[in-house]
Amino acid sequence: MMKSIIGAAAAFVLASGAAMANDCVLEAEAPVMPDPKTATAEDRAATIAAIKDYQAKLGEYRDCVTAISDNQELDIEVRKQALKDFNATVESETEVVKAWQKFSKAYEKANK
Repeated sequence: MMKSIIGAAAAFVLASGAAMANDCVLEAEAPVMPDPKTATAEDRAATIAAIKDYQAKLGEYRDCVTAISDNQELDIEVRKQALKDFNATVESETEVVKAWQKFSKAYEKANK
């Protein structure tokens, strides 16, 4: 699962070329879940904080690419790419949430 998160993040970075050309830059990487069998409560809390930070940065990036996709004065291809970039962030965030759910369930099981 962690490989798929990393892969999704890498694909997202590659897909965001047009928006980057328009000053939209996502300066965050998808957080990686710790091993639920060895994670401490502090690791869990740090992971929650990393996810929240990632989501906040995704929100800022989405605001930027939304401004591009909504700008009627820009070329249609640039606007379409901005929309694709937005959608890629949704996919990346979804993968992080799924990984968190999987981690959290395994963490709870390992720490009963």
